[in-house]
Amino acid sequence: MAKKFKVGDRVRGYRITKVFGPGMMAISYGAVGPDGRKVFFKQYKSPAPTVVWYKDFVAYQRELSARVVRGKADNFAVAQVDAFEEVWGGPCYFQAYQFVENGADLQQVLDKERDSHRLTGKAPTSDPAVWARHVTWAKVLVAGVAALHEVKIVHADLKPANAYLIEDPTIAAEFQLKLIDMDFSVLADRKPPWHGYQGYVGTDNYRSPEHLTRGSVPVLASDVFTCGLILYELLTGRHPYWSEDQADYARSVQGYAASPPALLGQMPWPADNAEVSSTLHRCLSPDPAKRPTASELRAVLSGRDRKPVEKPPVVRTAPATAAPRPVSPAAPKAPVRAPLTSAALLLTGPGGKSLSIRVRTELGKALVRQFGPEADYWDERQCVIERAADGRWIVTGAGATTNQTLINGRASTSARVLSQGDLIAVGNEAKGLAKLPLTVGAA
Repeated sequence: MAKKFKVGDRVRGYRITKVFGPGMMAISYGAVGPDGRKVFFKQYKSPAPTVVWYKDFVAYQRELSARVVRGKADNFAVAQVDAFEEVWGGPCYFQAYQFVENGADLQQVLDKERDSHRLTGKAPTSDPAVWARHVTWAKVLVAGVAALHEVKIVHADLKPANAYLIEDPTIAAEFQLKLIDMDFSVLADRKPPWHGYQGYVGTDNYRSPEHLTRGSVPVLASDVFTCGLILYELLTGRHPYWSEDQADYARSVQGYAASPPALLGQMPWPADNAEVSSTLHRCLSPDPAKRPTASELRAVLSGRDRKPVEKPPVVRTAPATAAPRPVSPAAPKAPVRAPLTSAALLLTGPGGKSLSIRVRTELGKALVRQFGPEADYWDERQCVIERAADGRWIVTGAGATTNQTLINGRASTSARVLSQGDLIAVGNEAKGLAKLPLTVGAA
């Protein structure tokens, strides 16, 4: 039977310098190789040489490593330095990988950010510098996954702890990102030798629907699903399905319980928040055929290949003296509605969420973000709602804004008395564009 190494032990020219501890499939060590380089050293417990699929596993690992170094994936995956079989108390299979240091895994970084902001009560991404880093990490993570997919490799165990950030002040992103723990990754065009003998590597709260379905093999789209969970954490500040009960997690995953998220910051142009939000939501579809590919997801995050019409409309508010829009004599007159005079006014978004207003309130991007990603079409200060001395509720446009303030589809800059059922939105009256309509009602 194979035995565990101690610090100072040597095998095939490798000297053990640190014992990290046993994992499910292997025991991990720090070591120095024959050439003096530090390596991450793994001694496999499973598969043991007596297992029927052991030889096929060794060949599978050889092909996996060869594919990583063939293309761009080599820039994003920790490189295998060596792999061999040796007797250490018994026959064993060993792998040595590039040793990554001067950094931390993404889970550690996110935990540190949360701890540093806990006292302020604010999300880390409320800091513009943190938001910018998260956007960069999101893009690099997806680029790494896309590079693996180009050579038909499914990582199969994506999670923040398996994305290692290496500090590198010489590049704009300030960090290199390396995907780690790929020894049980899957070749998309070749069934793994352990299929039918044991399950697939996965982590609680990061398993795809394919991981959760007995007999299924993780596919490229499975990585997109788990990558989508990580992007939710980076760009929205929360995991959409996190649960201490994995049966509850599975029900949420298979029931597609997530909603299109509201991002916690503005994506750099030409990326569009609404498009990013809807694409992240597609990542979590229980149907792998409906998820975007990693390359499509990468294009959306960068705004690459966007059609010009998808750019948020940029218009100028018409001056207050502009002539009224002509109305056809044949057009029916809108019914006259009584002004709203309730003690509180209620704004209800398209998804049913409501906001109660009792005092003078400036409406802008930050406040309406709770209603959905189309809040990004609003300016930081779009319009003001207040209650007049006679009890009527009035909305007033904030002046020159990127997009017009619309009341029932009509541009408005001057004070306007509100009635039950009025719609407040932003957009372009002439083009018939209205974004994030909020319905006015009595609270």
